[in-house]
Amino acid sequence: MPLFSAKLDYALRAVIDIAQQHADIPCQSREIAERQNIRGPYLDQILAVLKREGIVRSIRGAGGGYVLARPASKISVGDIVRAIVGEQLLVSDNEVKLDPYGSTATWIVREFQENIEAQLVRMLDSMSLEEMVSKQRKLEDSLSIMPSI
Repeated sequence: MPLFSAKLDYALRAVIDIAQQHADIPCQSREIAERQNIRGPYLDQILAVLKREGIVRSIRGAGGGYVLARPASKISVGDIVRAIVGEQLLVSDNEVKLDPYGSTATWIVREFQENIEAQLVRMLDSMSLEEMVSKQRKLEDSLSIMPSI
């Protein structure tokens, strides 16, 4: 299964959508689904995971919906990825049994995998949700000043 699955893509888009809204006004899942073109029931499952993992929180009632559980500057892309995918992004703990008397190639490959995993984690943790929202706003601003074709 690829790391950047449809589920992760939808989760990132949903959290960016929530982060763009006013912090005091909850976003209803149906509105997020409509804006992001995500099937409602699937988005509800994703939001439940994000809530359980402390990325978003839900507010009940007539004006209820979802808000970020903490400021966008304090949520990294890595936090969202781990909420959806889990801690092991590329290399599973039980994927390769390292036999101390086994092939040295196994050790070399495992070391390479672990290095890639560590680099990926650093990259994901270095980007905040706030930065993602800022990038989206800049893109939307640049597209809005382009003449229509």
